[in-house]
Amino acid sequence: MIGCDDMYFLIGVVILIVFLVITYFYFRIRIRHILDKAGFLGMNLKQVIDEARLEDQEVPKSLSSMDSIYLEQFRHDFPSFHIDELKRDAEKILLDSFNAIERHDSSKFKGKVKGFIDSMIDDNLGKEVHYEDFKIHNTVISNYRKEGGVATIFFATSFQYYKVCNGKSVKTQDRCKMEYIYVYDIHKAESDQKSLAIHCPNCGAPITSLGQKGCSYCGQAILEIIGRVFTCYDIVRY
Repeated sequence: MIGCDDMYFLIGVVILIVFLVITYFYFRIRIRHILDKAGFLGMNLKQVIDEARLEDQEVPKSLSSMDSIYLEQFRHDFPSFHIDELKRDAEKILLDSFNAIERHDSSKFKGKVKGFIDSMIDDNLGKEVHYEDFKIHNTVISNYRKEGGVATIFFATSFQYYKVCNGKSVKTQDRCKMEYIYVYDIHKAESDQKSLAIHCPNCGAPITSLGQKGCSYCGQAILEIIGRVFTCYDIVRY
């Protein structure tokens, strides 16, 4: 004979089963409805994946532009600099970097930019890789700050290329952030010199003190290195 407790237990189990069945069919109907609206109904999983891959190859990577926020501030701080020229310089360095990756040769670059190139070379695992039909979509300001004698502006660039490896060509949408620095006050920047990692463009030697007048190895004038110019400091894919 079934007791009251057992009866309540059986009723609870039945209610739970009914609830799960109803939930299953509800979500099944909803998913079919969503797929139908998206045009995926009747497509198998491989087709869905192929559609997503094709979209990833054709749609440029999105960028969060902060031009409207930082552009006027930058122009106010540095009226002699033209932001479009800096953007074009960033795009040229990006293209030169990929050419260096293709050649497996980062010797013309210094600091973190050289590290970016070497890392990409390592990622290719020693394979012969070529980048064809390289195209820049857009370059925007992503951040800007001015403190401690140093101004830093970040550019974000979206671009595409065909990566050719072992005879196989794959269209790729990509994007990078590029950091540019400018030492506008040597005396304020001296305390932060270790983080700047500035190198002499003539011989590549590290500049150990922003207060020194020339490179200790080749004699290149320091003011010519860090004055009157924004220098590309880092490149990061994201």
